[in-house]
Amino acid sequence: MTDQATDAAAAAPASSPAPHRAGHAAETLRLYAGDWAAFAAWCRGRHHTALPAAPATVATYLGSLSTTLTHGALARSAAAIADRHRRGGHALPGADPAVRAVLRAARAARRSTRPPPGSPSAASPRALARGLLSGSAQLARMAGRCPGDLAGRRDRALLLLTAAGLGGERLLALDREHVRFTGNGVEPTLSGTSDGAGEGVAIARSPGSAACPVRALEDWLRSSDTRFGPVFRKVDRWGNVEHRRLRADALRSIWQRRATSLRPARRTETGAVTAAVAPPVGQADP
Repeated sequence: MTDQATDAAAAAPASSPAPHRAGHAAETLRLYAGDWAAFAAWCRGRHHTALPAAPATVATYLGSLSTTLTHGALARSAAAIADRHRRGGHALPGADPAVRAVLRAARAARRSTRPPPGSPSAASPRALARGLLSGSAQLARMAGRCPGDLAGRRDRALLLLTAAGLGGERLLALDREHVRFTGNGVEPTLSGTSDGAGEGVAIARSPGSAACPVRALEDWLRSSDTRFGPVFRKVDRWGNVEHRRLRADALRSIWQRRATSLRPARRTETGAVTAAVAPPVGQADP
């Protein structure tokens, strides 16, 4: 889906998915539910009405996330809010010029910072997440293939939080002191805002889902005994968690290593079925 088509979903009328896209539609509804829960929680904390929401409220909310979420995740949040209004018979706030202006500005900012093809920075973790994985559903599939060791638990949390819309580089800068769990989910404060104060976001729990990013983060923090300092740390080849923070090159390596789990199996000359590329055993993070 193009950027323009994603933005247009915030104001487009509802349509019934084709039968062969039922799985995709189910995943979209799950993501919409999380996006709506985050918006509703934000409104409650500021005494705004979530349904029906004033266009200015939606524009302010999306603007507060524009430095934290990818453009695609921001547009999906707008579409989730529009979907809830549509089903309730309310006017769509995404059709308001103020909301459209926020999405246009986010799209323009992404294009202005996109590196030229083939440049070293073009292979950033976020670009890999968009290009290699092609969407939240595949990120969730990759997370489901992660093993139960410490590196697998950490990578599962990274993948599912990225699928929820958080940029990989921002996750690497996250400290345990800036993570607050609530009954509804988790509220990390991510660095990188213009005033240096950090931007708080809300990620809702997905009860009954095997791809809940909140539960994956809780599992990683508990199993790694991370009580302070960097949330996402290096794991050495012997399975020991180091205090050092993961670097961007380590994140690229993780995306590439976990992406191999989605490749189809191939048959050898002897007839044995093996993975196309087997992840290295005991490989340490860069």
